[in-house]
Amino acid sequence: MDRHVAVTLFRHGVTKANLERKYVGWSDPPITYEARRTLKVLQSDIPSFDFCVSSDLTRCRQTAAILGRGVRHMETEAFREMNFGQWELKTYTDLCQDEAYQNWLSDPFSNRPPDGEWFADMENRVMNGWTSLKKTINDQAHQEMLLVTHGGVIRLLLTKLADEEKNFWQWQIPHGSGMRLCWTYRDWKEGSRCTSLRVVPSTGNENG
Repeated sequence: MDRHVAVTLFRHGVTKANLERKYVGWSDPPITYEARRTLKVLQSDIPSFDFCVSSDLTRCRQTAAILGRGVRHMETEAFREMNFGQWELKTYTDLCQDEAYQNWLSDPFSNRPPDGEWFADMENRVMNGWTSLKKTINDQAHQEMLLVTHGGVIRLLLTKLADEEKNFWQWQIPHGSGMRLCWTYRDWKEGSRCTSLRVVPSTGNENG
């Protein structure tokens, strides 16, 4: 079989705050007990990895510890979710009367949460992390890698890397599921979009 590189972008298990439809960016809640159980069941239905990277937030570290058990694991702030600033752990109901929030909803790419992060800043942070990760994969000759991160990060990476071009909001990645992106070695080295993409089995379809 021709040499390939595959990266599974996996969204962390669901948290109680997610289930309550709160904005969870740099806040650090753990995944639920039920999420732990479903992730353990999922272990047999996902690829065997030779390297694992995750966001440094608890929900991603916990997910990676289950799915990447026994695999060398690195953590990084680069793959954190967007920082929602003053809106962290608040719901739409909490914020719907806030003019700044309504402006952000109408154009989240040109507005930012108070004390939070511009989308462009998140994009730069994530793509710098991706460049660093690619170097590690190349230097250490990894072929099957797991990246455990957040919904916004995965959507962003898919807009840049997927073989099918969609906009940011067209990608839907439930908690506890992901996408496996595979490249031929030549396409990987040339920095092309992935050669193929498939859904990794989902453990649920919670929103948030």
